Amino acid sequence: MEISEYTLPEYLLQRTTLFDKTSPLIVTALSNEKDKYVDGYLNYLYTLKQGNRTHIIKHSKKTISSGISLAPIDPKRNYLEYMTYQLRAGLAPQMVPDTYFADPAAHLFIMEDLSYLTVLRFSLCRGEQFPRLGKQVGEYLARTHLATSKMKLSTEYWQALKQYFQNSDMRAIITDFILNPPVGDKTQKTDYQIAILDILDVILQDETLQNDWNRLIARISSKDECLIHGDFHSSNIFVSQTSFKVIDMEYTMTGPFSYDIGYFLANILSQYAAFSIRGDDAMCTFLLQVIRDIYQTYFKYFSDHTEGDQQNRFLEILQDSLGYLAMANINRIANLGEFPDFDSLADPQAIFLAKGLSMMLAQTLLKKRHHLTSTDDVCELIQATRNSFLQNLTR
Repeated sequence: MEISEYTLPEYLLQRTTLFDKTSPLIVTALSNEKDKYVDGYLNYLYTLKQGNRTHIIKHSKKTISSGISLAPIDPKRNYLEYMTYQLRAGLAPQMVPDTYFADPAAHLFIMEDLSYLTVLRFSLCRGEQFPRLGKQVGEYLARTHLATSKMKLSTEYWQALKQYFQNSDMRAIITDFILNPPVGDKTQKTDYQIAILDILDVILQDETLQNDWNRLIARISSKDECLIHGDFHSSNIFVSQTSFKVIDMEYTMTGPFSYDIGYFLANILSQYAAFSIRGDDAMCTFLLQVIRDIYQTYFKYFSDHTEGDQQNRFLEILQDSLGYLAMANINRIANLGEFPDFDSLADPQAIFLAKGLSMMLAQTLLKKRHHLTSTDDVCELIQATRNSFLQNLTR
């Protein structure tokens, strides 16, 4: 059966016991661009509504749902993601959506509807603050990283976990598409877009920095320390003042502790740059506190649940995560696509200034990360770089 919003009602009523066969089951296709609901660039998403109950279906195909140019991806990743939800629900209770049904042959699963919460990215764009956010992120990552790491698992179990979550298609997207700088094309560009690409060229002319960049890409595959989320950014987190739920786990694979932290903080840095251009100091202060809270909570959890001195490990995680932060931040901007963290500014010049500041902050962190030994060092460098940038604007 070809899965679609038209065939799903009959399929679900026959294959599951979740729904009442005597009541209408309404299925609606979602799109990331229209609904701002979940990250639907690769997958096909549907809402299921029967009476007052709603659920979400995530369906995978070899072809993707958006216009991004990618090679065919094995749809078996769908069941792998379902199993990832099952695993992480046990490691970080209340921090992932509930899942109810999976069909490996049809490449779909049913999960909790999170529309009672808000997407973190868009809440931050509106200037909303969540005082617990940094601690929630740090706790979620620490719980799911440590429990699935070599530090806690036997060699036999670790090898089995690594093999099961090999996820080579999604790993290639990270190394070849997400972390590699974009290649220029011949499409017509605005003056602001040309200027952004000029900034990228200047950054990549630094041979030492470029070598470091390549080394960090290689570590995604070579430094397998735990199961990482792989796509841990602010659009994949749903929040309220009391709740925190993480979605979109199809990139799960073994990798370094540092990657998820850095990839998430790339969004925080972008938001910090945007609110700096807005002149919202209160929001900037909050975002810096998020950075501090993530690292402090993460490292404290490790210290409380492992034996021995972890300082060298923590320093490596801190410094490498800053590298991934910088790479993801620079690449997202240089890809020239829609970027809500900046687009919410509306004025083209303000957007350009925020992107320019964000790339400068990322470049500075990448170049100086080996000299940063604490979260205070990181935040002080971010503030100093921001202040210098803003002062130069007024001259």
